[in-house]
Amino acid sequence: MPHFPGFVRRLREAARPYYLRHVFFRLFPERRPAEFLRCWEPPHEFQGSAPTLEIPPPVPSLCDVLFLPMTDWHHRLQRTQRLALALAALGHRCFLLNPHLGREYPSAPWPGRRPALARLDERVFEIHAPLPSEPVFHHRLLTPVESVAVAEALDWALRRAGVQRLALVLSLPTWLGAALLLQQRWQATLVYDCHDWLPSLPGMAPSIAAAEPDAMRRSDLVLFCSRRLLAHLGGAMPEIGERTALVENGVPDWTPPSSPRTSQPVAGYIGAMERWFWVDAVVESARLLPDVRFTLFGAPHPRIRSAFSGLPNVVLPGEAPASQVPALLAGFRVGLLPRIGDQARFMAPIKIYEYFHYGLPVVAGPMPELDRFGPLVYRADTPAGFARAVAEALREQDPAMESARRSHASHARWQHRAESLSRLLAGTAQRRRRTSA
Repeated sequence: MPHFPGFVRRLREAARPYYLRHVFFRLFPERRPAEFLRCWEPPHEFQGSAPTLEIPPPVPSLCDVLFLPMTDWHHRLQRTQRLALALAALGHRCFLLNPHLGREYPSAPWPGRRPALARLDERVFEIHAPLPSEPVFHHRLLTPVESVAVAEALDWALRRAGVQRLALVLSLPTWLGAALLLQQRWQATLVYDCHDWLPSLPGMAPSIAAAEPDAMRRSDLVLFCSRRLLAHLGGAMPEIGERTALVENGVPDWTPPSSPRTSQPVAGYIGAMERWFWVDAVVESARLLPDVRFTLFGAPHPRIRSAFSGLPNVVLPGEAPASQVPALLAGFRVGLLPRIGDQARFMAPIKIYEYFHYGLPVVAGPMPELDRFGPLVYRADTPAGFARAVAEALREQDPAMESARRSHASHARWQHRAESLSRLLAGTAQRRRRTSA
């Protein structure tokens, strides 16, 4: 007899692609994730087809970088995607695995699908690796057979691009098996990029979070985005101490603000709204500050959306495309970081630098990583305290504070982070060659 829970999971996973394609998405086409369609907009070529992509040659002094991410490029530009763009601007060629493993493919049956290579930017490319079972990449670890299949698809794309020197940047233990195969095959530098507290992420399988220490121990270099994560996980694994580095988050190379902050009482937020979103703090603030408009861009969890019902000064416009984010931030008087729980305890949010780029006062929950910014961030430990902090931030009229925030942002551009990472990749590759010689 098969193990019943495991058997049910495998059965549901096998049926899911057919149900989604032929039943659910046909009945509710608006529920099909936009990234499943957008990923086919760039020019593509498939394994076995005549070459159609113009791929620039590698820069001899720079390695190519393959990112194995935890987010889809077409869903949201986050740390992995920003680093890829910034490294590409330095001359690296960057390749990103599309993490959906077939779920994004057109409705052709699996035997007819082949790995695909797509151009996302001038020196940034995406690799599609179809699997017959189409696992959700954060629901479980890949099996050894699946890891081999993903590695083969990635290997085809890398060979098609004429890769000579390779660095692998792994952001999720799901891909560890494939990464180890490629590391051996290409004599590649393996980097683990720890940029989230995995146990706190909604929907993340415990088995994936539990596999993270093994991924770190097997890597040639372990990156951390926050000091708290480095201290906590690095302290728990002293054997990786000499192989760790801090590469913090950053801000895009946006045009400097051309005008002062708006005088309108708008407290804004752009980002995910999951279980770590401090909804009680925003609800209390909206209730106590009825003249303030709370504009929250993102896709709120149904529980969060329900909590805001009946509050006319809370606006939920939905997801904001990356191209619109600068204009939206320019319309805020105050930036909000309403996070709480374990993720808030360990994380350094990307949004802090984006808010700072516009000189915005930031109101945040208990996030120790923000302590170093001192009075530039208004802090709160209770919902009522959050409301008071919002009111105080709205009253701020100090040009020196705005200037200090913008200075922090100017020194935290993704370009600077990529320059640090490029040096780390080169140094780690040299150490690896000396060790293996």
